[in-house]
Amino acid sequence: MHRQFARDYDSLAAIYEFAEEILAANEIGEAVRFPVHLAMEELFTNMVKYSPDTDGDIGVDVVVEGGAVTVTLTEDDVDEFDVTRPSGADTTSPLAERTPGGLGLHLLHNIVDKLEYDYHNRRSRVIFTKESG
Repeated sequence: MHRQFARDYDSLAAIYEFAEEILAANEIGEAVRFPVHLAMEELFTNMVKYSPDTDGDIGVDVVVEGGAVTVTLTEDDVDEFDVTRPSGADTTSPLAERTPGGLGLHLLHNIVDKLEYDYHNRRSRVIFTKESG
């Protein structure tokens, strides 16, 4: 299922409801639903934050096949940023000694089962899959 959402943090509630409707209809358990929602939120907020001069909506596709959930987020007229690369986040030093940034992507890499990135002609697509247990 596909929907477009305004490039605004206020869209997060509507994105959650959109995904939740699909996940519930397909009887996807909480062990999969929570990471899917968290990954969607991380990616969407990064798209809003790091492309503030882009006006276009962000497309969100949610597909459930065989218990696996695949989500694609698509945005146009943006610079390339490959989310599949390691974030470089410091996860070993005490909090007071860490440099901010990268923890969200580090978390994303650890909660999804598959993460892909595609970029052509200023169109960015991030695809992630979370398998059911």
